[in-house]
Amino acid sequence: MKTLLTEFKKEFQDRVLDILWRQWSAFGVAGHGEVWRGSLIDPEALLLITCTVGRYDARMFDAMVEWMGINGRYINVQRLKRMMSSEQFAGEQVVRAVAAMTRDSVSAAKWSSMAKPGAVKRGETGSPLFFLSNGKPMPVLQQADPVFSDHGLLRDRYEKRNVAQLFRPEPVCNLILRLRAFLGVNARCEIIAYLLLHEKGSPGPLARDAYYFPLTISKAMAEMRDSGFLASRIQGRRRDHRLAPGMWSDLFLGQEQPRWIVWPRLFRTIEVLWIFFQDTDLTQNDTLAQASALRRVLIKSVVDRSETSGLDYSFGDLSGYPGEELIPFFIDRVTAMLDALSEP
Repeated sequence: MKTLLTEFKKEFQDRVLDILWRQWSAFGVAGHGEVWRGSLIDPEALLLITCTVGRYDARMFDAMVEWMGINGRYINVQRLKRMMSSEQFAGEQVVRAVAAMTRDSVSAAKWSSMAKPGAVKRGETGSPLFFLSNGKPMPVLQQADPVFSDHGLLRDRYEKRNVAQLFRPEPVCNLILRLRAFLGVNARCEIIAYLLLHEKGSPGPLARDAYYFPLTISKAMAEMRDSGFLASRIQGRRRDHRLAPGMWSDLFLGQEQPRWIVWPRLFRTIEVLWIFFQDTDLTQNDTLAQASALRRVLIKSVVDRSETSGLDYSFGDLSGYPGEELIPFFIDRVTAMLDALSEP
């Protein structure tokens, strides 16, 4: 039985995969014609969403694994853990397997704690890592990969395909990685990026958007003030900071003015919807049951996250769309969200 959600599912999946491919292409992965523009890319958030969505595109997933083997030293593992925990991303088991693959490269020590397998029950053979576009598991046709098998995930042995390279520093969207290569993998990179794209910032909001502990941001900003490159002003109980006027924007942004998007919130929104489409039998459930299940998901995990992600977008009020009326409204709002993301 075809429904509006059945028809929208493929469009949603294709557009999400396109967004991820464009971001990975900007990071230096071959395989997609158009690269990302218009906002900074968050490396940890992109890794987390790909560990869920990439299970439906094995070529993208393996390109990510290869890229991590080259660039894994520029991933902030502590920030990754905080992001995964606070937003409740679904792919922890897969992330640990990717960490184990990355641990075998130049950044072994930093990935060791992340790479520990979760508990696998005795007698369990594991679950499939990859799925076909119709949702059916992709069969293991050759020898299973031992690293992924240790993490309870079944796939053919991973083979490097030489589709990834060291990230490219030139695109403005890669500013976070560029700053990490220059300053080290620490909170100061996100502080500088945030202040480049905002007139000012204070430790609390910046910590929430950048996924650091407030004390970490406060201490880093206090030290950065001593350099003379960061100015601050106390307003009430809040201390606002800004970069001292000068060459900063020209040095790091040139003529571009990218958007600041809180990608962990937005990607978790997309992940929740992706899982809804995979877990809901759209061919069997009637439209009223679909709308009821969809409403619960939107209220619990989607509306607030999407509206606080920094995207110039509002999901809207669900209460004006009772019963089955929710479905066309949902399709319209998610389409608008993806359109807003795709604009440079």
